[in-house]
Amino acid sequence: MRKLALLLVICACKSAPPAVPTAVSDDARTYYPLAVGNSWTYEVAGKRETITIVGRDGPWFIDDHRGRLRYESDGVRDSDRYLLRSPLTSGAQWSAVENLVVQRFEVVAMDASAVTEAGTFTRCAVVRNEQPIKTGGKFVTEWTYAPKVGMVELVTSTVDAKGKQTEQTRLQLVAYRVQ
Repeated sequence: MRKLALLLVICACKSAPPAVPTAVSDDARTYYPLAVGNSWTYEVAGKRETITIVGRDGPWFIDDHRGRLRYESDGVRDSDRYLLRSPLTSGAQWSAVENLVVQRFEVVAMDASAVTEAGTFTRCAVVRNEQPIKTGGKFVTEWTYAPKVGMVELVTSTVDAKGKQTEQTRLQLVAYRVQ
């Protein structure tokens, strides 16, 4: 009986599936796959819009909404700012200046989840930007990026001087195609 139990344990150990690595790259490019033909469909306020990468201009990927994105050695950027900076780690920060306003970005999570019509995404990076409002309080934008998918959610909100947060906009991924 002992031999049979030992044989079952050995067989069970040999047939166990290999461990799946849980680490996701800290390279920003993992969270924003750029290639001609890739597309993302988003819904905001009941309206859907698809963005498709239609071409290249040197290092720039051009989309059908006149957007320009590119990879650089330290991140993914549009023509005005870094969207994601490598290495992506919780607490990482960077800034950009647009129209004389300093924007500060921070990676607030590397293990977030997002549930959208396009699916459930795990191990997401969440980037947060806060800008002061002249009347007091702040305007907050949070982008959620899923590995090998791209942006899956964008949420904007205002926070008044007393700390009350009010959601303004929620944009969510409803479909995507990436190479």
